Amino acid sequence: MNIGFSRHTSQVVQHHHICDEQVCIQAEEGASATVFLMVSGLVDIVAHVKKHATLTVICLQVHEATITQRSILADSATIRWQNVSLAPVKHTLESRVEGPHTRSDIDWIFYAQGSEQQRISASNVFEGSNGSGDIVLRGIAKDTAHVVCNGLINIGLKGSGTDTYLTEDVLMLDRTAKVDAIPGLEIKTNDVKASHSATVSKVTDEDLFYFASRGVDHATARQMYIVGFLADITKSIANEEARIAVQNAIELRAKS
Repeated sequence: MNIGFSRHTSQVVQHHHICDEQVCIQAEEGASATVFLMVSGLVDIVAHVKKHATLTVICLQVHEATITQRSILADSATIRWQNVSLAPVKHTLESRVEGPHTRSDIDWIFYAQGSEQQRISASNVFEGSNGSGDIVLRGIAKDTAHVVCNGLINIGLKGSGTDTYLTEDVLMLDRTAKVDAIPGLEIKTNDVKASHSATVSKVTDEDLFYFASRGVDHATARQMYIVGFLADITKSIANEEARIAVQNAIELRAKS
């Protein structure tokens, strides 16, 4: 499937259901667009963002999948990836900032339960000067689920002036869940601002007692934890249709 946005087009939104497919998204010079994809199966997505273009790609996954995403950004281009992983998945995203004054942001929600396994990897590669953009990975693991969460900032020899940040924030709802949160920095030049953090927190018996003392049952309390913990990223989805779909999918999964 090819999805294209012509020069200087603005505020275009497209919604697609993708299963076992290759997708090429092209935003020409000066275009501004949003693509909302609901994906499953084996999916490969490539986004080309030309000079001064702005592209948002929202990817919602509620069935098992293997996903590869790549983006290539020219001068003064902007991309925002917003991924939501709500089922077993192997998912890799690499965003390459090739031009100067270019921004690449990655927001990622993940939620694994039962005996599910999720392997997710997000990287911003800065090859042009004065680049910017943050990676925010936030997720939940419960039951005996296992999540491997890799984040990477890679700044090349021509990446001077880059300003970027990586954060991984994971909530474990059960002691039997397992999370490997692995942030990384690779910096090959000077005059950059780059840092990272990773936090894995747990819901304690005291936390649940707080809810119980106010008449909230155990199951409802856990649902409230899930929805609240992920709320900051869901609220950042500007497209209303996609935001509602993501919120509904998270709430439905939290009840299961």
